[in-house]
Amino acid sequence: MSEARKREILTDVREALFRSIALLVAGFFVYRGAYHLVVDPTRLNVLLLTISETLTFIWLLLSRRPLVRDWNPLTVVVALVASFGSGLIILEQGVPIIPLYIAAPLQFLALWFVIWGKMSLGRSFAILPANRGVVTGGAYRWVRHPIYSGYLMGHILFLLSSFSLYNFTAYALITVLQLHRILREEAILATTSEYQGYMQRVRYRLFPRIF
Repeated sequence: MSEARKREILTDVREALFRSIALLVAGFFVYRGAYHLVVDPTRLNVLLLTISETLTFIWLLLSRRPLVRDWNPLTVVVALVASFGSGLIILEQGVPIIPLYIAAPLQFLALWFVIWGKMSLGRSFAILPANRGVVTGGAYRWVRHPIYSGYLMGHILFLLSSFSLYNFTAYALITVLQLHRILREEAILATTSEYQGYMQRVRYRLFPRIF
């Protein structure tokens, strides 16, 4: 067997193992969300959070193999925790800083932005920083990372509608790791002239005129 074929097989095995771990973590969170909804169907914030996580692992299953992927061990850990750290969130009812009837519609808009971003990305969705081709249309005309924008807003709104100090700490950690992930993704994509031009046209990563 040639060395090239061995490397290809190793890549396939590593890819399958990574996706299996990611799906296992996401599946556990979805199970927890479904359980809480059975107990209390009025928890719209939990429903929206569960839908968001479900879409994440559906898109992961459908994603195509990247041209370049960052397999650095630190990057793998950061990406997994940032993507599926929501599995650490306590879903029991917390302290409502804002009422659910205000938070839930806004959380739905954040979820819609996530869905729009994923539809714009198509099968180029990735958990690890990777190059699956440069996408510049749809939601990506407004910010460079619309999916992360939607995640962040959804997390904030869930936290405001069911606050606890533990969840605040967990989401703060997730946000810091997501920012690291964004920078790693851009470091890979910026090696292409196409993405360099895109960065010049779309200046902001998450929110226009903010970041």
